[in-house]
Amino acid sequence: MEKFFYPRSIVVIGASVTKMNLGHIIVLNNRENGYEGNIYGVGREEGDIAGAHVYDSVDKIPEVPDVAIIISPAQTVADFMEACGKKGIKRIVIESGGFSEYSEGQNILEKKILEIADHYNIRFIGPNCIGTVNFDIKMMMPFGFFPETPSGGRVAMIVQSGGIGSAYLKEFGDNAIIPGKFAAIGNKLQIDEVDVLDYLIKDEKTDVITMYMEGFKRGRAFFNLALRSDKPIIVQKSNRSNLTAKIAQSHTTALSADDTVVDGCFRQAAVIRAEDNIDFLNAVKIIRLPLMKSRRVAVLSRSGGHAVLTADACAKFGFSLVDFPPAFIETVKTIYHTRVIAHQNPLDLGEIFDYTIFTKILEEALKLPDVDGVLFNHLYVATYEAEMSRDFLSNVGRLVKQYQKPVAVTVNTDAPELLNISKNQGYPIFTSPLIAAKALDVSATYYEEKTARDARGKNVPSSINMAAIEKIREHCGAEKRIPLTDEALQITGDAGIGCVAGVTVKSAKEASKCKLNFPVAVKLLSRDASHKSDVGGVRLKIQNHKKLVEAISDMKKVFKKIKPQPTIDGFLIQEMAADGVECFVGGRQDPVFGPIVIAGLGGIFLEIFKDTSIRLAPVTKNEAMDMLKQLQAYPVLQGARGKMKADIDAFSDVICRVSQLLTRAQDIAEIDLNPVIVHEKGKGVSIVDSRVFFK
Repeated sequence: MEKFFYPRSIVVIGASVTKMNLGHIIVLNNRENGYEGNIYGVGREEGDIAGAHVYDSVDKIPEVPDVAIIISPAQTVADFMEACGKKGIKRIVIESGGFSEYSEGQNILEKKILEIADHYNIRFIGPNCIGTVNFDIKMMMPFGFFPETPSGGRVAMIVQSGGIGSAYLKEFGDNAIIPGKFAAIGNKLQIDEVDVLDYLIKDEKTDVITMYMEGFKRGRAFFNLALRSDKPIIVQKSNRSNLTAKIAQSHTTALSADDTVVDGCFRQAAVIRAEDNIDFLNAVKIIRLPLMKSRRVAVLSRSGGHAVLTADACAKFGFSLVDFPPAFIETVKTIYHTRVIAHQNPLDLGEIFDYTIFTKILEEALKLPDVDGVLFNHLYVATYEAEMSRDFLSNVGRLVKQYQKPVAVTVNTDAPELLNISKNQGYPIFTSPLIAAKALDVSATYYEEKTARDARGKNVPSSINMAAIEKIREHCGAEKRIPLTDEALQITGDAGIGCVAGVTVKSAKEASKCKLNFPVAVKLLSRDASHKSDVGGVRLKIQNHKKLVEAISDMKKVFKKIKPQPTIDGFLIQEMAADGVECFVGGRQDPVFGPIVIAGLGGIFLEIFKDTSIRLAPVTKNEAMDMLKQLQAYPVLQGARGKMKADIDAFSDVICRVSQLLTRAQDIAEIDLNPVIVHEKGKGVSIVDSRVFFK
């Protein structure tokens, strides 16, 4: 990747000397912005563009350029790649579009350029992209005109869409954010976001990595990189609705749509997710400040009304407004003799007009050990206070650096002044108390998730009887059916997850001899009935052998009336589990991220509330516990309102074991354990039902 960002020489293939085409613009951009490397063009006619020579063939270039940019009609790209390969050029950016469209969906052109790249050991970005920018060396591959951008930026960007990327670069400039490196990767036919991310994580000149993604090509590889990154990664992920999904065959599929998997991945790896462009920019602003290491906030406000709004915003994001200690109040009194101000948090500074006092009070707030961050509402009239405000913001930046705590400054002033300071003042500002509080929440959440990620612990492999599972898979495959409930429970048991005691019988006569502790449940085993309860195939709380025989006989009578009549493969008789909280654990093989595990409230509540948590498998014990803490129902497990405290330790162990099963037995496409009955603390869990689907 280094040559894509630090090329010593570039050739632009498709540059015209007679008209302002896209290739011409690329050459012109680099010449006018001060790129110091050698730049050449290749076009139909020889000539010059701003002093850069254009040749009529690749082989006439007087050196072997580090990078070739191809921006010519799609059907010509393969020939130009071939010429680059023969020349010895090993890095190519294909900015041309029209590949799948031109080949009518057959991907003929894509296959051809991949073959050429493989033959000549070429690495390429694209097609349908605008390539890379390194602002430090003024190297610009995109075909849009770039205004002068200062060097030394520490924020990098990876985007799929060149249009979105260009728009963000403009917004960066409007918000005093200096970009360092930029990559628009387009169709990701070869080089993808993982390749660029890996490079930027290692890049000494990058502190913050931002991304706009429509889809992940190698989700698991992305996750593994993010998991180890000490640099904040901010991602806006679009393409969030799954309009083409097939009808779900299990709860796991229904409840783990692609976007929920992305959410789980991001939380697990401490990736910051931006919902839109406003969130994206505000995250970049706040994340460059020291992090919020807890949720204790001091609010300083030049307006009492804005102080109230800020208190509401802080409550929304779970911040606490700490009580100012007496020593702080006494210090404030020595700084300014106030008649009106109530010395409380939020602190109303409405009667103060001396900007040096603002700075002193802010510093005293930052000194407080119980304050993790400050939200400052700054309202002013630009005509009288513009210069003082700039000095104040500079002082805020100095204090933030000194005390290593974030200060989110909300600015309310004239529109032209707001635009001016946003663009030219180095310290980040926000436009409302709610937006500022949300930014601090981004900081605090990132710190919490990164701390949890770094303390995730190690996976402790559990014993799994792979041979027994494979035997069931082969048997089901031979009969072209999914595992029956007793087989699915056996697979669960083979993964070290204990199930309630049970026996399988073929008839009521066999049931009359079963040796189980009553009460029991009886369940239909049928390859034709995926959901047993839908056909009356479940009876609970049967008290003795006589009632058990009657239940099975009655079931058979009911099944005879169903058209088409389901095949009866037998009956599973199980001891009734003790009372507890009905929960759910499942998982599947995600096509992008690999094995995932999902857990939540189970039973009838699963489909009603859809209160679930997802992580990429395998999960550690700490990650499994974090999954449970994420649930809205977590207080139920904790024994809310005097109820039973559930055995969340045993429940988290089930989550870990299911995650390891999916990781090792990747022929299992999906698994559902519902319900998992979580008993009182110290009394474990009961697995009463399992559904398994093989690939």
